[in-house]
Amino acid sequence: MLQALAYPFDSPELLRHRKQYRRQLLADNSQRIPKRIAVLGGSTTADIVSMLELFLLNEGIAPTFYESEYAQYWQDAMFPNETLAAFQPDLIVVHTTCRNITEFQQDLTLSEDACREAVQRQYQKLEAMWDKLAETYHCPVIQNNFEFPSYRLLGSADASDPHGLTNFVTELNRLIYWYARKHPQFYVHDLMSLAACYGLDRWADPSYWYLYKYPMALQAIPDYAYSLTRVIRSIYGKNKKALVLDLDNTLWGGIVGDDGVDGIAIGPEVPEGQVYAEFQSYCKALQTIGVVLAVDSKNDEANALAGLNHPDSVLHPDDFVCIKANWDPKDQNLKAIAAELSLGADSFVFADDNPAERAIVAAQLPGVATPVLDGAENYIKMLDHGGYFETTILSGDDLKKTAQY
Repeated sequence: MLQALAYPFDSPELLRHRKQYRRQLLADNSQRIPKRIAVLGGSTTADIVSMLELFLLNEGIAPTFYESEYAQYWQDAMFPNETLAAFQPDLIVVHTTCRNITEFQQDLTLSEDACREAVQRQYQKLEAMWDKLAETYHCPVIQNNFEFPSYRLLGSADASDPHGLTNFVTELNRLIYWYARKHPQFYVHDLMSLAACYGLDRWADPSYWYLYKYPMALQAIPDYAYSLTRVIRSIYGKNKKALVLDLDNTLWGGIVGDDGVDGIAIGPEVPEGQVYAEFQSYCKALQTIGVVLAVDSKNDEANALAGLNHPDSVLHPDDFVCIKANWDPKDQNLKAIAAELSLGADSFVFADDNPAERAIVAAQLPGVATPVLDGAENYIKMLDHGGYFETTILSGDDLKKTAQY
């Protein structure tokens, strides 16, 4: 795996050197699963596809692409298309944005019922397209929700007033989510949250639309491609399954062996302790979507267990399927954990505040994700935005993973 493609990545660097990175990935002789992916776009998609290819290759998927002509997504879906039929897609991505909404009218004289009917018309066009794609190609479909508009004519009232475009988008997205719940081969890519995190003013740079028909800034395309890769990776079962955690300055502030149990920062008494308690709560919540937790720490086992049994700790020893607290190299401990759980190295995320330890694990176990953890207040963001545990389907077995192990 190329570290240049690991989150957080340098988008301008990726865009400049994408051909070089592609050559490196193709030359590494990795075994990858071939997938034919059709991208039906409401805008220009060439740069999206080129970046998507990089991230997928890095995740062990070898994609071949079909791209619709500019803004021909509807026609490709609804009318006979010999080229697309011959392509036989394994997966279809429908890439639409707020600029592809056609039924909204900025008319404040419309009745509330007329506004609602406009949302229904927009949705019914999409629903007809999704049904047609499913009937014709019998493969998973990924449809993004719609990002909020870059301006609000009514100010804050744009979100609540039925005449507002923000309100229109909210109601349309709600209908998309309803469809997704009813159709197991249909997946929603959360473009709305992605654009919000990026910043709507930066995301919706209008100059790129007028020059290139990109609905997003060029620098945002790697973020979009990475986010979409997370969904595709999950569909094909290539998301991560286990989070392996360091202890000192990762799950609590301080070093339990030096500071003692009473000296570590965890819990409500001090701001630093609250930060670590929130991170522990996030890790515990991951168990509810089937992620298993393990410990890999350079520590005496007695000190490690004492820290986990701290009265303000959210995580306790029985939350972990495996605890390796010793003075062995962490990459060796992680190999042992993988063997005990019968999982490959590419199933693991290793969370450690020490960059030297992360570098050793990344070098010795290339399939393990080693996210940058810079400041405890950023730990949740880095794991969440990294998307390692993306969930497309949640089964009853997922809820019992820790107990099963």
